[in-house]
Amino acid sequence: MKTRTTDFWLIKSTKAANVYMDEVAKESNFTEKHKGYTIVPQKLHRCYGLNEYEKLILVDIIAYMSDKDECYPTMEMIARNIGCSSKTVERHIKKLEDKKLILVSQSKNNTYSLPNYLHVHPYLLLSEKTHEFIGSVRKQVNERELTLWIQVVVNSDGYTAYTARLQRLHERRFSTDKFAETEILDSYAQYLTTAFAKRFPLDVNG
Repeated sequence: MKTRTTDFWLIKSTKAANVYMDEVAKESNFTEKHKGYTIVPQKLHRCYGLNEYEKLILVDIIAYMSDKDECYPTMEMIARNIGCSSKTVERHIKKLEDKKLILVSQSKNNTYSLPNYLHVHPYLLLSEKTHEFIGSVRKQVNERELTLWIQVVVNSDGYTAYTARLQRLHERRFSTDKFAETEILDSYAQYLTTAFAKRFPLDVNG
């Protein structure tokens, strides 16, 4: 009788994910090419206003920087890593540059760096405020309906307008603007509350 072998891919890891990923990164019995990993804040990973290509490219650029403050991978290198064409990479790098999430210096190969004060970048601030709002209402409505509504919100003129307000604040910063982000984000939270009430009125929620 043939003995069935155990499929070890189906054995659950009992280690915390961050510890386990560190071990996976450092494994070098079979390859010496890469033994590190890329630290990506959840704020970037789940940032609204960025499509899947923009996120993948941004993470790949950060990975190339590693322990330096700039990098210069070719379009083809990035394309191979994320599985798309170099034209797609070029197009979405331009979008990331327009959104001021990366800085690009033109040379034989582009040199990429990150903007200062990325932690208060308009896209990240507005996205996190949106996630905060979702956390406060997600148990009140159908999850799928909430997802569809959020997609509409993120693609709306209102969302774009609040992003632009935060961007203008950073472009002409004054010392008196210390709490200006808070005022804009509080206004945005009220905008979400009003829009949510219209989309999911109380009599429908029960």
